[in-house]
Amino acid sequence: MAPITADSPEFDAGTFRHVVGHLPSGVTVVTTRTPDGEFGMTASSVTSLSLTPPMMLACLNRSSPTSRAVSRAGAFAVNVLGEGHEHLAQQFAVHSDSKFAGVAVLDGTLGMPVLADALAHIECEVVEEVTGGTHTVFLGRVVDAKAEEGSPLTYFRGGFGRFEFARDDAVYQQARQRLLERMYAADAVLQLDDLAYRLRVEKSAAFYALTRLTADGLVRRDPDRGYVIVPFDTRTSDETFDAPCAIELGVIDMVVGRVPHEELANLRSRFEAMAALLVGDRFVDFDRYLDANYAFHEGLVSLAHNGALTAAFGRLSIKTVMTRSFGVTPVTSEEFVDAQRQITNGVEQGDGDAARAAVYRYTRLAKQRVRQILAQTGGRL
Repeated sequence: MAPITADSPEFDAGTFRHVVGHLPSGVTVVTTRTPDGEFGMTASSVTSLSLTPPMMLACLNRSSPTSRAVSRAGAFAVNVLGEGHEHLAQQFAVHSDSKFAGVAVLDGTLGMPVLADALAHIECEVVEEVTGGTHTVFLGRVVDAKAEEGSPLTYFRGGFGRFEFARDDAVYQQARQRLLERMYAADAVLQLDDLAYRLRVEKSAAFYALTRLTADGLVRRDPDRGYVIVPFDTRTSDETFDAPCAIELGVIDMVVGRVPHEELANLRSRFEAMAALLVGDRFVDFDRYLDANYAFHEGLVSLAHNGALTAAFGRLSIKTVMTRSFGVTPVTSEEFVDAQRQITNGVEQGDGDAARAAVYRYTRLAKQRVRQILAQTGGRL
């Protein structure tokens, strides 16, 4: 089995977006391997969790051998079944000591058993385990993913029923918007039963929302109190924006004037994709802008070809801070895009002074934006 390390390179977000498009509401088989052998089970509570970094969520009954094996292995593969794969769904849904009998299996990047006939597969390292009732929720960082042409298996009459990923995502969006609109006080406890009641949904959907909110950094799990809303203030904001500023300044000093043409073109492409989502001081689509903004700055850092810097950047809470500040209103300022345009121009033209000045300007604007929002909300979000 391939070693699992914290500094493994992050999987490409664009490829991840393409692959998880095969999983709108489908049937999957989660597989893993330990020294005791290969394990697998049909699972419906599997979905994409994050684009940057690419992450998956798999909810498995903790009494199942596969769930225990995933915990031991620290890794798993999601095999997306295609139309005509009902037999595989059935085979892996029942208890058996020979689930893999007659099934073509390939070794994945992490040494996981991958179903050769699956429409798509996504290999993940387990970064966190959460117990919820009878199930364990595995949060997995994507390290490899591939997809073939075809349609996913979305409905199986042998007892699997219809799957409700779209519904669960809508519940998460509702809960997230409530937090951003400050309908709950900072440091307040979010009770599962209360959230389900207020959103008029099943507890399983509310639990999924809480798990996503925790991954977003908007909620934390306190061992004594439960799910608690994370307070947000100017110190949190300043520290978060100062960290990427320092990294980007260092990268600019390292690479300006020596960046290959194709990497400059990639940075320009990321900038244009982001700029298109902010028009007339209003977000066209905030969530897409957030992803594109992160991708742009990640692209800038990646110019250094330094895995430690890229990993450090990835561990920052940039998207969480932007969600807490920028996401409470659709209105922002095109000054942000103008500053990022100057960063791009400076790197392209080999003008390190201009690029550095633009990084400082962007950081200053971001801090000012947070202070404006906090002033409107009494000093805390």
